Amino acid sequence: MKRLVWLLSCCIMLGLAYPYQAPAEALRVGVSGLSAEFTPVWAANERGIFKKYGFESEVIAMQGGTQLAQAIIGGTIPIGVMGGAYLTAAVRGADLVMIATHMDKFPYSLIVKPAIKRTEDLKGTKLAISRFGSASDAGLRVSLQRLGLNPDKDVTILQVGGQTSRFAALKAGTVDGTVVIPPLSGAAQRLGYNALINMTKLGIPYPQEGVVVTRQLLASRRDMVMRFLKAYLEGVRELKVDKDFAVFVIAKYLRMDPKKDREALEDSFQEVIIEQMLKVPHINLEATKVALDLLGKERPANASTDPKDYVDGSLMQELIKSGFIDNLYR
Repeated sequence: MKRLVWLLSCCIMLGLAYPYQAPAEALRVGVSGLSAEFTPVWAANERGIFKKYGFESEVIAMQGGTQLAQAIIGGTIPIGVMGGAYLTAAVRGADLVMIATHMDKFPYSLIVKPAIKRTEDLKGTKLAISRFGSASDAGLRVSLQRLGLNPDKDVTILQVGGQTSRFAALKAGTVDGTVVIPPLSGAAQRLGYNALINMTKLGIPYPQEGVVVTRQLLASRRDMVMRFLKAYLEGVRELKVDKDFAVFVIAKYLRMDPKKDREALEDSFQEVIIEQMLKVPHINLEATKVALDLLGKERPANASTDPKDYVDGSLMQELIKSGFIDNLYR
């Protein structure tokens, strides 16, 4: 009896010292390319924040938002971080909705060959984007229109892939220009290329990057999606308050040299993470409306033009009201 009591006591003490933890839930998160825009996901992964919220995460980089939207619809990736490309599918009836937007303006610069110095010089050129219908495509088209050029007639727009692929195409001379964000925009200028259009200065609202899920997932796994949002918001915080960590994350995932490319990496930290990345990633209805309008003929005649039909800000409102975001920055 004494031995039994002793064994039970040991079991109780071990249970208190090492409480049972449920197995981490496998989670595949998609991002629509390799860019500083996706650092919140990478930061949450690096700092173990996803584990904190019960996930064993795998971050998968796709070649543009169009491809990622298809993966979410198909169910191979439940949560994606992407831009307005999801609307191309949503207006055709796909079960996609944006639930948070951490960048709500176009962040790109149009980088071109040194010989191209004026907007007029763009006529007849070949310009690279990721995929048709992507944020890079939308940003380029609306910027050209605002500067008096017809993107369907005055230039040839080519699908090349992610930023690094587009930049490589520019350096190889297979295209005359491409749209990129820091650190590649700064690195390109230091190599002698011209930044002909700075879309950040144009201030065009657009759902550049945010969290996209299906309504079905939101209805059936709301708690899981909420846990993801908390991890994602903590990822944003880690980047904003720790410059060295932010530079490390950008360098690691964009495969840049932390020492040789330090200036370009710091440009990216300042311009993307500090100036453009939102602490409170509200749904921006004006930005969603701009994205819907940009679809033009791609939007079916019977599709809703109300931006509220393509977003769901209810989880973000819960987090704001609970004080979760305020507490992150105290």
